[in-house]
Amino acid sequence: MLSSWWITQLALLISPTTSLARDIIFPSIDPLQVNLASPRHPSEDDLSEATIYAGLTTFANLPWRHCLSSEDHIEQYDIAFLGAPFDTATTGRPGTRFGPTGIRLGSRRISPFASWSPYAKDSSFFDWARIVDCGDAPLTFLDNTVALRQLLKAHQAISGRTANASHVASVPRVITLGGDHTTTLAALRSTIDHWGPVSVIHFDSHIDTWDPKILGGGISHYAGLNHGTFLHIAHEEGLILNTSAHAGIRAPVMNKKHDWRNDRRCGFEITTAREIDKIGVAGIIEKLKARVGDSNVYITVDIDVLDPAYAPGTGTAEVGGWTTRELLSILDGLEGLKVIGADVVEVSPAYDNAGETTVLAAAEVALSLMGLMVHTPVKPLKQTDDV
Repeated sequence: MLSSWWITQLALLISPTTSLARDIIFPSIDPLQVNLASPRHPSEDDLSEATIYAGLTTFANLPWRHCLSSEDHIEQYDIAFLGAPFDTATTGRPGTRFGPTGIRLGSRRISPFASWSPYAKDSSFFDWARIVDCGDAPLTFLDNTVALRQLLKAHQAISGRTANASHVASVPRVITLGGDHTTTLAALRSTIDHWGPVSVIHFDSHIDTWDPKILGGGISHYAGLNHGTFLHIAHEEGLILNTSAHAGIRAPVMNKKHDWRNDRRCGFEITTAREIDKIGVAGIIEKLKARVGDSNVYITVDIDVLDPAYAPGTGTAEVGGWTTRELLSILDGLEGLKVIGADVVEVSPAYDNAGETTVLAAAEVALSLMGLMVHTPVKPLKQTDDV
């Protein structure tokens, strides 16, 4: 049994009056965090600003809107993210149907409430544009032809609504999260309704202008429509201008002369991946801007434009690509172009690593594309004619 002396000593140690004790508040209050001790706390509104790990997983924690609803009362928006879970026209590894989900997961660290750029000192989230995530287009995975028609209808539904800031632009613009690269064709088929033919800036390691008779083997029209022929088909359909550009090309072609000639016929100028070693990031930006001029521009980013060290999670990886920092610097340098639509595609999370390198990069690319749209509003053809 403890003596009275020991009992006295223990009482002093645990007594709140002792100099060794201190008040402990749980959870701890940090003056830089939410002030839970203020008279108006706690409240649901205050806690809703820190929900990046709660609720629906939308791109960059943006609000979700049922943009594909047939109802007219959907809250208006100016820029919309749309997922295209499609990978049945790939010639490489499948899995990009899970790309939209992967990119959204890679964007969970991005929040409108903590989005002030250390480079531009601004935030694209708090400018004139209301930006939302419209979820994924419902696509069949059993018939490519049907799926691409479904995706086209989704694009038309989203871009066919009246924009929120109608004084800036009467219709919204769409950023697609792919999906294999065939999905860009559906987007281009939609954008021509509002913007006319466009210059395409195509970030990729492959040219993607192959003749369907070559990449597809001439077996059928069905086989000829794939992620390596969609730009050839877009040219045939009059969707793109002869002032288009490839950037980051490094993959070989199948025919010594024909593929290059056909690529020029489709309206493209090639900037190879290794040109960055000669002319630098600034030179790449200058070359792309000079190529598209004052035309309306659609930017499509195949994540395999990055070296596999920076984006292993893709279907047809090619070594010798750009770093993530180089690509982001080039994209940001395109500010001022009239970007009427964009996408980031070929993200295949199954081949990513545990650190989610690819989906993190893809999310940042999508954020940069969003910034280009916010910084340079564009009026559609009809609105331009009406003014």
